Amino acid sequence: MRIGAHISSAGGHHLVFERAREIGAEAVQLFISAPQQWKLPACTDEQIEHFRAAQTASGMPAFFHGVYLMNFGSTDNALLEKAVASLTAYRHFAGRMGVTGTIFHVGSHLGAGFTSELVARIGRMLRQVLDAEPDNPSLVILENNAGQGNCIGGTFAELGALIAALDSDPRVAVCVDTCHAYAMGYDLATPAGCESAMAEFDREIGFERLVAVHANDTKQPIGTFRDRHENIGDGHIGYDGFRTLMGHRAVSEVPFLLEVPGLDGKGPDAKNISRLKKLRKELGIPAPKMPRVPRVKSSG
Repeated sequence: MRIGAHISSAGGHHLVFERAREIGAEAVQLFISAPQQWKLPACTDEQIEHFRAAQTASGMPAFFHGVYLMNFGSTDNALLEKAVASLTAYRHFAGRMGVTGTIFHVGSHLGAGFTSELVARIGRMLRQVLDAEPDNPSLVILENNAGQGNCIGGTFAELGALIAALDSDPRVAVCVDTCHAYAMGYDLATPAGCESAMAEFDREIGFERLVAVHANDTKQPIGTFRDRHENIGDGHIGYDGFRTLMGHRAVSEVPFLLEVPGLDGKGPDAKNISRLKKLRKELGIPAPKMPRVPRVKSSG
């Protein structure tokens, strides 16, 4: 089990690995374009080479997060075309850069309901993304939603239905956000609740498709449908909840990626990383072997 984080790629995508190492992260998630804009990512051959070299040296798996504007539940054809183009571009570069896959929110049905017609339509759009590069091994990774705004994919059953609409394509996987799941009513804070949630996940989706966990505590009580991330141990899931989840067999080899506000309000930090590492150690879960970073000799 690796403990990682969403890392800023400002100044160069390859810099995420050094920044991750500085806070003790063992895996990274990043954007390769502005998350609130439709502008497609554009990575040069040189940038891709630098990224791959930095990743190899770090020994860290990497994930992309798709832009927030995508909504595959929209009825606006122009917006749907932009969503397909954005996810297709992200998947293209994920394949070229050796990235595991792109995690993204499916969107909102805007009050129309989670109907069979909606599921089929989303399936056709995601099939376009996959068929654009049939030999690209990079995954399309659905993230569960928190239940707000007529969201799609708030429940594991809805995610499972979307996967079934893609004929259970092996290139489709799932990332579970702990804050979102708790907001939807999945009680990850207790042993019984966690076991029930994971049993539902396995029944509706299958543990083999779980490739990442967004490890976020929550400011809100269970079942409030509100997406309010909190630092590890400071929210309603708490240390006991994360200890319980990390001890579950389904996540023993799944990276945990922090998207917390940070103790200083600047995002994932060393203290949050260390909190999860401490729980991992208490549970007797082996830490990954990380490459040694050569020490820079002092010029003096």
